[in-house]
Amino acid sequence: MRELVAKFLSRSISRRRFMDGLTKAGLTAAAAQSVLSAVTSPGFAQNGTATATVPYVPADDDAKPGAPATITGVKPFQGTGGAALAEQLIACGVKYVFGNSASEDAQFYEALVDRPQLKYILTPHEGPGAAMAAGYIKASGEPAIVMQAGSVGMMNAMGQIFNAWKEQTPLVVYSYRTDQSRRAGRDGFEEIANQEQLAQPITKYTWLARRADMIPETVRRAFKAAWTPPYGPAYISWHSDYNDDRVRTEIISQAQFDPRMRVRPNPDEVTRAAKLLVEARMPLMIVGDEIYKAKAVGNAIRLAELLGMPVTQVRQLYANFPETHPLWVGDTPAVNLNSLTWPKNADVVINVGNKFQHNGAAPIVPRGPKFIDMRIDYASMGNVMLTEVPLVADVGLGLDDLYAAVEQFMTPALKAKAAARAAEVKTAAQERRALRGLFVNNPEWDNSPLISDRVTYEVAKFADPDAIIVNEAGSVTMHSFDFDPNGGRELFYYYGSHLGSGVGTAAGVKLARPGQQVICLVGDGSFIFGPTALWNMARLELPVIVVVYNNHAYSGPHSRVVSNVPGGRMVQTGQFVHDYLGNPDINMADIARGFGVAGEVVENPRQLREALTRARAHTAEGKPYLLDVQVARRGVGWTDKPWVPPIHLAGLQ
Repeated sequence: MRELVAKFLSRSISRRRFMDGLTKAGLTAAAAQSVLSAVTSPGFAQNGTATATVPYVPADDDAKPGAPATITGVKPFQGTGGAALAEQLIACGVKYVFGNSASEDAQFYEALVDRPQLKYILTPHEGPGAAMAAGYIKASGEPAIVMQAGSVGMMNAMGQIFNAWKEQTPLVVYSYRTDQSRRAGRDGFEEIANQEQLAQPITKYTWLARRADMIPETVRRAFKAAWTPPYGPAYISWHSDYNDDRVRTEIISQAQFDPRMRVRPNPDEVTRAAKLLVEARMPLMIVGDEIYKAKAVGNAIRLAELLGMPVTQVRQLYANFPETHPLWVGDTPAVNLNSLTWPKNADVVINVGNKFQHNGAAPIVPRGPKFIDMRIDYASMGNVMLTEVPLVADVGLGLDDLYAAVEQFMTPALKAKAAARAAEVKTAAQERRALRGLFVNNPEWDNSPLISDRVTYEVAKFADPDAIIVNEAGSVTMHSFDFDPNGGRELFYYYGSHLGSGVGTAAGVKLARPGQQVICLVGDGSFIFGPTALWNMARLELPVIVVVYNNHAYSGPHSRVVSNVPGGRMVQTGQFVHDYLGNPDINMADIARGFGVAGEVVENPRQLREALTRARAHTAEGKPYLLDVQVARRGVGWTDKPWVPPIHLAGLQ
């Protein structure tokens, strides 16, 4: 009889077959009904530790005699809600869980003991922990989840959830509701009404599981929403006691519920776009992050070369086109095509996968040129710019279709026209590179403290040919790296711009790409928002090189304030209350040592080269290293000893 009960509790047999088995074992109908009531009561469970009723979910063969007992990808499960969460994460393909310790997830931690394939990474602070999870997802293309303690932990991570929203990163976020289901609504410990709604404006999907047995379904839906293009974060929650409740439910593999759809563009619209491009005097391509995510860099290169078309990029997370390619004319400097040095006369503009973050009243693509917009992010298409041809598509498939359509129109005369245009673009690109290279002639090139351009130049000379650069260095220009997403150096930029992401992102990227050099470039103001991920680098032996541009100031806010009130009292008196981080100076190398990461302060170019050599030696041993590089402040209103508000409480004691 024990084996029969075990089969019933594991849902290997239906209620009807369980009752038939009991009667065949010699029990009367009344006795069999008594056994059934006992095993489905709140007091009965495996190991005798049930805390709540196990909901009964009818098996297929209750309604359909003779149906198969098992379904591919579907596994019956019985256990705690916390264990159900662990099982469903495994079924979703999750390898790493990034979390900050919380007692209400005890049953989940208990489940991990016997599930070593699901690895928990303890992060000392929720913000950098979420950045680490997002970095891992962006670099690996694999699912992950970040867990926080209730509402208080979730609010610590909201800045990085915002980054994931802006960057369209499929980050799944979970935090329980501290208020248990039987006492919710009484303003209890850490309780907040409608907790999940805090994250709703910055997530694709937000949900509160209504019952403990719905935990796996809620998890599945979160991963489905996050990983359905266009990607974005999802937030899920449930009352904390659901983790302790015993449930009978189903665990379903990701392949059964995740469509990972790839959409081809409308063929008629493709033909219209192709005609515009081949007839254009000067077509211009804008590239964006959907190219990187779709692994379609080669497709973009092929189309640009077919048309002899110049290529640029408006602010994005990744570098999406090889910067040494003769058709590359550089990033758009002021987030508006009118700010491009060349070309100035584009008559057809095609955007491929760029989300477009407008930072001014003027549209990025000005009125005048015909505009073709190809991307999967259909919701933002046509909102600001006049769109001649909308191409809603996976950009990899869209570029293939558009290439085929353009190729059919390419007569010998059009091919000659494209070749002549390509030569013109190449000449302009070479002139631009020569002009940009003049920064090495700066009379302050060898100064101490260093100018930021010198730091960037030395790091670029040092970096491996396939290094990954994680950049949260404010307004520092990323020159000299020659990024190439086709097997060369890659860029992970801070597109979302909630500070404190850099160090955590670099740790996650290194976890995902252990065979590549990872260098994190971060401003001092950004660094102090999120240094706790250094501890994860030390514990997990993630050999990341962190370079802090330390000018002891918030230079970006300083410059923007001066621009807003150029002749104001602040400029006249030199009294800026909001931007100086000195007096006392912050020693980033000392902070790193506190987290178990070796580091040093660098004050001149020679020291920087020597320090980078030591950093390489440390990383060769599997150890991270931090360089606190002293960088000169530049701009109006700075002095060697900036003014500090005269607030000294010690004198008032």
